[in-house]
Amino acid sequence: CYNNVQVFRGVVKLRRGLIAKVMDQTKTMDDVYGAFYVFSCMLKSKVAKDDPNAMKILNRLETIKKVCRENGALHKRKSYVNNRETQSKALFIV
Repeated sequence: CYNNVQVFRGVVKLRRGLIAKVMDQTKTMDDVYGAFYVFSCMLKSKVAKDDPNAMKILNRLETIKKVCRENGALHKRKSYVNNRETQSKALFIV
């Protein structure tokens, strides 16, 4: 729930469809690495450049992506989020 102030003020729910897709499409560790890679790429695009912690966040995301590339079969990657969802302001990460 990156950059979502509602995390501190109320209840933030994940979409049922997204949860179902992730659970259905992550049967092996390669699938899990693929999911982390996809969500890390999405999160990277959401990091504000003027954020004082932007470099720390981007470095950690790159580390996650590197681990996923080294350990998972990313060529089998599936799409967990469709285009309409990636354009929304809120980012949901499982």
